[in-house]
Amino acid sequence: MATASCEGEGGCTESENMIGTLGNLPDPVVHHIVSFLAITDLTRFGCVSRKCRELYLSVPSLNFDEFSLANTSSCYKRMKLLRSLDKFLIHRGENKMHKFRIRWVPLEYVDHETPCFCGCNEKSRTMAWLHYAVRCNVQVLDLEISIFEDETPLAFPCCIFPCESLRSLSVDMNCKIQIPSFTFVSNLTYLELTNVEIEEESFFKWISQSCKCIEVLNLEDVHGLKNINIESSSLKSLYFEYTFSQTSICHLNISGEKLGNITIVWGFDSPSNKSFNVSAPNLKSFYWVGNLMIHSYMRELVGLEEVGFYLEPEEDEIDHVLDDIGTSHKRSFLVIKEDAMKELYKRGISPTSFGNICYLRLHIGSFVSDLVPSMVFLFGAMTNLSTLYIKSTPPLYDFGSNTSGFDMGYWEQQNLGFIYKLKEVTIELSNGSNGMELARYILEHAQCLEKMVVVYLPHQCDIVKRMLDRSKMISSGTVVFKENRCKRKLV
Repeated sequence: MATASCEGEGGCTESENMIGTLGNLPDPVVHHIVSFLAITDLTRFGCVSRKCRELYLSVPSLNFDEFSLANTSSCYKRMKLLRSLDKFLIHRGENKMHKFRIRWVPLEYVDHETPCFCGCNEKSRTMAWLHYAVRCNVQVLDLEISIFEDETPLAFPCCIFPCESLRSLSVDMNCKIQIPSFTFVSNLTYLELTNVEIEEESFFKWISQSCKCIEVLNLEDVHGLKNINIESSSLKSLYFEYTFSQTSICHLNISGEKLGNITIVWGFDSPSNKSFNVSAPNLKSFYWVGNLMIHSYMRELVGLEEVGFYLEPEEDEIDHVLDDIGTSHKRSFLVIKEDAMKELYKRGISPTSFGNICYLRLHIGSFVSDLVPSMVFLFGAMTNLSTLYIKSTPPLYDFGSNTSGFDMGYWEQQNLGFIYKLKEVTIELSNGSNGMELARYILEHAQCLEKMVVVYLPHQCDIVKRMLDRSKMISSGTVVFKENRCKRKLV
């Protein structure tokens, strides 16, 4: 951390001239500008002049983040940084704080010549910073602290939730959250919890009874519970992600009269001991990523405008879910893997359920020839498709695979209804010509096409552009070519 002394401030004339107009701006404007600086850069700013020092100590938004290796590459340097940060907070006093962002990660570059002695000091000091933020009436608290990952979860400071000024709280750290007191009313409008342990299910009862203003709730890999019951009269948006397939959460129940958006990302081995229920009469968009369950409740949500599912191939209940997608929703989103698409084709599940799909994202390996009929089967009933994204992750060594044989004539014979409503298309190509022929077909027949992005492999640059340049676009859309620089699968 920059710790340059501001002694001799009378000789800072040249530096003061450098800031020019900045020094003449109103304090709130300068505060807003410097609020984007990490604390190390903010400290340098504070050494320019007396005025800058005043602004530096009164800035309402702090970022304890983006520390360089010069400050963190050894235990000694981290201790020095901690002392500097503590000293800054002491000098800052209790000036009002709008936002406090803390990102504190473990020591990555250890100086093995000296023993590490900063661990316990880091824990106590980072927790002390949170108490300091409460004293300064913080409104937005954003915490990403990972120095406790390999230890018993630390108790989250009990002073945070009763903080009357707090409006937004994001916590990503290995900690235990105890039930706050029901005797006060929280003013939180935004709450995000990641990798935390919640000790009792009544925590969500506290949200229901005490968080009367909460509008956004994001829960990602929270653990310690088997049942989560979320009921809120003010909640508008819910994001729930739980990817531990072996443990914990079995039942998820959601209720909220103002809920308009719900996203669920939930992976598990078997749906036999899982349940999901929702009561949200004003729900407009619903996205489900992960293993499937019977979504009979979806038929009652007739006001839905957007629905999204990510289909896995091994699900026994896939027929029921496809029926739910085919209800009266105005817009449906579908993300589907190659194996699931093949399974639909193999089982001959009627594609009429896809009539309302407007966004389709396919995850495939390569445009191999035995995949094309499955793709056509899927496209067959998507008469309202407006956005198509085909994501390809070809193996490193697939030059011998059968990826050619379906030309423009084949695609024209399919009479695909969705082609006339397509507006946006992204195709990530693999080896061979199958993907390029599909791209040509779209260019020459999609009259409403606004934009097409073609992502090609490094060795395909010349041939892709040459082939697609031959196609005369029926629309006035834009075609963008990009090279795929991502790593491919090794098989």
